Amino acid sequence: MIKLVARVLFFPLAAFVLGAMSPWPQEMKSGETTPTSAHFPDGFTRVTWEEAKPRVESGEWLLVDARDEDQFKAQHLPYALTLPSYAFPEAVAFFAEDHGTDKVAVVYCGTEECNLSVELASRLRDEVGWKDIRILEGGFLAWRRAQP
Repeated sequence: MIKLVARVLFFPLAAFVLGAMSPWPQEMKSGETTPTSAHFPDGFTRVTWEEAKPRVESGEWLLVDARDEDQFKAQHLPYALTLPSYAFPEAVAFFAEDHGTDKVAVVYCGTEECNLSVELASRLRDEVGWKDIRILEGGFLAWRRAQP
């Protein structure tokens, strides 16, 4: 009997908790294609490669790879710069000084489940005051899968 009561109470509670933790938007405005920062617990807006590509190619946006340098050297997105999420604070400061914090920074890591992009985006915001930072949806893997 106790097991039955536990199951009846556990599953709805687990579904509620998992739903509350989900980074996907609970509610989107009509016509909105990319969830806004208000819908994500980390506060960063998500963009797709298709949305970012023309702005990255034109130099309007800066593309930043949060993966380690070996992964970057092996393969990375076009126009990307490397700044590993574990970089020393001085490296983050030099990066900001070299590239300026006035551009939109689009940060990516390996996959959708990878948190390195959020970690680096948080550091750029908190350590050097970068104001407009976005996360590339799906990271490197999503970009790779979309290639012909």
